Amino acid sequence: MNRKIGLFFNRDKEPARKAFPEILRWLKKRGVDVMSNFEKGLNQTEFALVLGGDGTILRLARSLAPFGIPILGVNLGRLGFLAETDFSDLYRTLEKALQYKLKIEERLMLEITLELKKGKKSKKSLVLNDCYLHTGPSTRILEIETFLNGEFLATYTGDGLIVSTPTGSTAYSLAASGPIVSPHLPVLILTPICPHTLAQRPLLVSESDRLQLTLKDGNSGGYAFLSLDGQESIRIDEKSSIFIESAPQKLKLLVHPQRSYYDILRKKLRWGER
Repeated sequence: MNRKIGLFFNRDKEPARKAFPEILRWLKKRGVDVMSNFEKGLNQTEFALVLGGDGTILRLARSLAPFGIPILGVNLGRLGFLAETDFSDLYRTLEKALQYKLKIEERLMLEITLELKKGKKSKKSLVLNDCYLHTGPSTRILEIETFLNGEFLATYTGDGLIVSTPTGSTAYSLAASGPIVSPHLPVLILTPICPHTLAQRPLLVSESDRLQLTLKDGNSGGYAFLSLDGQESIRIDEKSSIFIESAPQKLKLLVHPQRSYYDILRKKLRWGER
């Protein structure tokens, strides 16, 4: 029986569109069947080859993680933090994956549960990088009451609050002056967005903790927006609650056995350079 892998790509990327039929032929010669949508039997694939930028990988991560399917990312974007290789090295890396020469690295994900105002159903979402509560296009200030395992933690006052995984520490959280955190650490990161007090700084809590965010009564406008991995935005009204905790699913990435996270920081962010 032929081996099976998934193949997904960003259709907005011309190199990916052009490479798709060529990759199919290359895999077929090696006795590999390809699945390119979420049809029955997807959970039988060995891994998923994803062509695109970090946004493409984030979108597929939310869909593939529940199946336990590892992702082999090929960067066609700018930074490509989540990708194992660039497009120029696609076939050599794919050959290694088929020869079982890559290792699986697990990444913590967040499970977001929204308990909306009375009369509306609760909603659950899965994210890899982060979720953040913000005012959208408005310039008003938010007051976000935050609880940790049911205990009051703080009221964050400012433009919003980011809750990220270690993987997401180099995304929006970093832009908001949050710390760079190794993806192997079992923590969640709370980063206030433009806080209106010097006392509020980024905070790391355990992956076993459960956070609850609510809008303080009397917020101007009475609503805010919750963004999930920067790809989905949900309106949050007063008296709605956002519960955030580590998800039971973890994202699996195929990576080179000798690849170092700090090599990626130096290459992508020029970290440590003068």
